[in-house]
Amino acid sequence: MKKIIRHIVLLSTALMAANFTLAPLSGALAAQPATTTLQENLTPEEQQSRRLEIFEKVLNLSIKETEGIINQLKALENLDEKNSSLREQFLEKFSGFLEFYEEQKKNLENPEEIDLAKIKNLAQSLKDWRENVYLPALKTAIDFLLINQQKIALEIAEKRHKKISADVEKLLKINLKGSDNLKKMSEQAADSINQARDLYLKAESDFWLILETASTTASSTILMATSSQQTATTTEETTASTTISTNLGQATSTATTTIPAAETEDQFLSIKNLVGQSLNKIKEAYKIFIEMSNFVKKLLI
Repeated sequence: MKKIIRHIVLLSTALMAANFTLAPLSGALAAQPATTTLQENLTPEEQQSRRLEIFEKVLNLSIKETEGIINQLKALENLDEKNSSLREQFLEKFSGFLEFYEEQKKNLENPEEIDLAKIKNLAQSLKDWRENVYLPALKTAIDFLLINQQKIALEIAEKRHKKISADVEKLLKINLKGSDNLKKMSEQAADSINQARDLYLKAESDFWLILETASTTASSTILMATSSQQTATTTEETTASTTISTNLGQATSTATTTIPAAETEDQFLSIKNLVGQSLNKIKEAYKIFIEMSNFVKKLLI
């Protein structure tokens, strides 16, 4: 019981954290561009110092956030080949993100060489990169984590119910008073767990469909670009055409094997909500388990 309760708490925390993790640190980054308040109350030197301080804090928080995702990915166990492969792709991608952040920190090693214009540009570039590159990948990774963590919670709940159901059958065989009520409660718990599994399977199915659709779209777009380049190529440009086709072919191969980060906000929220609903059904089942335990205790008094 302690194991599933701990897992439910962790998953509930993860679901809530998803709402805040996706706030792309834009608050701090958005504060970077010159504001009337900063201009009026601070000297240019003070503005520069303040912006450097904010930028460094944002980088440190971003590194901590990325390391958290990597640690959660590494903690996943007993993945099938499909999920294991995607997990490795995520680990490679987010390790690359960490390297990017570390490179950004190097820009701050010599603050005396950074003027106000440069720090503004650095902050805007980081904000744009997070919104266009990092956050789409983060949304997909969070959905992947939530789905696999929910799978574990579901499996634990099913094993727990199987054991409880077997115990109820033993009580029915000896005609223990109240065992019929226990049977009904066990069936109610089973119904909640079945609903939890249906919601989980829907979330899992939607997740992979989104990835496959995004991957197909990316491949089609690159292939169309390749075709256009080849059509526009003249006889004198044969060599150049060959080079372009080869490069685009390599890009197509990469696009179909890397993580397509094409989840819209609605898609992300839909999967997160499905996992949340599935978790709530498991909570319902465990509430019934506790009621059954209390009921048996009363019978034995």
